[in-house]
Amino acid sequence: MEYEELKKSIKTDLNNIQSQSPFAKKKTLDRLNQTLESCKDNQTKLDSLSEILLSNDNESGTLYDILLNLLSDNLEKSRTTSLNYLLEIKLTENLINKLIYQLEISVNNEQVEELRYLICKLILKIIDIGSVNSISMNTDKIVKIIKVSLSDNSPDQKEICSKLIQRLSDKVPNRVIYYSSELISQLINNLGNRQQRVRMESLQALSSLALSGSIKIINTLEPLVMILATDNSPQIRIRLLQSIEQWCTKIPTTQQYFEFLLPIVIELSISDIKPIRTQAITSLNSISSHYYKERENELIITNTTDDNNNETLKNFITSQSLLIKQQIEKKLNYFRLIDDNDQDNNNNNESKEKTEGKIVEEDSSNIISVKSKQLILQYSQQIMKRFYRCFHEQELEQNIRDFKQTFLLAFIGYLGSLPSIRFIDAIIEIITVRKADHYDQIEKKTNEIIYILGLLIDQSVFIPRIVDKIKDQLSDSTSIDYPLIQIQISILKQYFIGLLNNPEKQISSDSITLIVQQFKSILFKDSPLSPIIIDFLFIISKTITKPVINSDINEFSKLLILLDINNVMDNQTINQISSSFTNLNYQSLLEKTADSLVDEIANKDKNQLTKQKSHLLILNYLSSKLPNIKKDQILLINEKTKI
Repeated sequence: MEYEELKKSIKTDLNNIQSQSPFAKKKTLDRLNQTLESCKDNQTKLDSLSEILLSNDNESGTLYDILLNLLSDNLEKSRTTSLNYLLEIKLTENLINKLIYQLEISVNNEQVEELRYLICKLILKIIDIGSVNSISMNTDKIVKIIKVSLSDNSPDQKEICSKLIQRLSDKVPNRVIYYSSELISQLINNLGNRQQRVRMESLQALSSLALSGSIKIINTLEPLVMILATDNSPQIRIRLLQSIEQWCTKIPTTQQYFEFLLPIVIELSISDIKPIRTQAITSLNSISSHYYKERENELIITNTTDDNNNETLKNFITSQSLLIKQQIEKKLNYFRLIDDNDQDNNNNNESKEKTEGKIVEEDSSNIISVKSKQLILQYSQQIMKRFYRCFHEQELEQNIRDFKQTFLLAFIGYLGSLPSIRFIDAIIEIITVRKADHYDQIEKKTNEIIYILGLLIDQSVFIPRIVDKIKDQLSDSTSIDYPLIQIQISILKQYFIGLLNNPEKQISSDSITLIVQQFKSILFKDSPLSPIIIDFLFIISKTITKPVINSDINEFSKLLILLDINNVMDNQTINQISSSFTNLNYQSLLEKTADSLVDEIANKDKNQLTKQKSHLLILNYLSSKLPNIKKDQILLINEKTKI
């Protein structure tokens, strides 16, 4: 269709359309739609079409004005045709104000969902082509259009409205900040939408508003970031990480939110999904780099006078090298760091790691930087304080509980031994609660945490705390919580498994003394935990490489006697335990300790013997096991209790 023919056709149709009957109008609209379709794939024709519609040679004004009037026509097809034309033709700056005004009226009156979508699509085009000045002048009208459209149930509508907010925030951040409060609640509601694309764009829209200056949005999102971080869609989690990175690097005051933002990045940095893990590490490195670039005088990693921090970092590197070398759990391989002291030892700066007989190439996307671990260390107290305070929030969702345990796993691994000691009481309380969780994945994560504690935390710090908790339970005269004591014994077992996987460490005699005393106290209470204690001793006995019972051999002998009385252990089990802990088989242990045990019990008065029946049980047991024991003395002791 030639230009003049095209001009004549469009001019005739548009000039006549408003006075036509509905039937004739539909015929005209069909021709107009056909004309538009014939021009869509040809930019020259579209340019000609725009020129025709915007020319001033029409007696009743521009054809564009007629097209604009069709937006309020009663016929749906008229409104659709008008919007389709406006989406395709060129719009000049001086037409934008009038068009936005008309679109605001149309969106409030429009009942057809598809047409409201086209209106939003047209607004998107206007924002893109309009000048900052014209968009700024019309921000209030655009926001009103978005608010109305966001209330639609259509995923397409919600998605495009979120994109509108993003473009508007980018275009006029200084204006949109005044209207952000009107949009936040609807966007937050959309974060729970079933459609991934709606959640994705809503999150990005909220992020754009925050970057425009509405920083309080981040605080509003606090209860939701963990839900987003456990979203089924990896793309949502990646987008969340990108948003957090933008907030932390582009908004100067975001540090006040580090206590709940950094845990998200830390947890996702050991994700099983590589793109998520890579993005998390990239984001963490970017955040820390920006943070210290802004605070160069506060750097601790170089030119520092704080020896404690230097020692902490050195200890961290040593601890992590050990974890990787031993190939503990697959997740722990994500705790690799850039060690400035080791860079000279790497050939051609290539970092390679032998993993199960294979050489794995390392790249920076899999390694957190020194500055990142420094940032975690610097904010560790605020992070842990909030984590502990909010630990019981959102507990009904097993994904959230699992997320929290994964964070704690990564947090301890990144901190290393010395910094983690500061939080050991809180950590013990958390893992005790989680050991009772019936979700297998959470139990597995909890065991991994305890395992790492065995590698990193000295037993002189860890063991007394667990023992004290058992002691507190046993001192309760009204009700002893045996399931809780069972959990605490399980924690001890998992801790020692981790401890003994470090070839440089052994169980100390002090630790065993504390544990043996508490195990005896448990048995004195006629508890049902004998099988649990036997399992603990048997499992640990298989990992001990040299005896750990020396001066307290009598107490250990008492413990095994009581266990055998309560639960009758088979010879293999009891000999395994005895040999590993004392270097003596069980019979030899009894022979070595029997006389001193009899003498010790003989020195007890009648009240002690009658109050604690285990003394007489031990005597009778020894008498039955050893023919050469002091029979006369045992007889006297038994007579003493009858007087």
